Amino acid sequence: MKLKKTIRLIFGTAALTITLPSFALFTYHTLLDWYLLDNVTQEIMKNKDKVSEKEMNYLLSRELSHRINVAATGTWTLMTAIIGLQAVSLITKNDDKN
Repeated sequence: MKLKKTIRLIFGTAALTITLPSFALFTYHTLLDWYLLDNVTQEIMKNKDKVSEKEMNYLLSRELSHRINVAATGTWTLMTAIIGLQAVSLITKNDDKN
């Protein structure tokens, strides 16, 4: 019984060691792309009647690439958070039976 608890503690600690920096990195990039997406969207709304069709297509392609990046990095952020929660549950699981 003690061996199972030790193995869970080792796996949980290893998973948590990997997921914490990953979660911070993916969260940073998600928020950065979200900020850039917001800037491009505001630029499109502000200049929608003033720019040429070529410039508008360029702005729309930038907006689309930021939308894809926000979705992708947001997915990685969510996945690392779930793995981190699983790691915490491995570490804190109580085997005592009352």
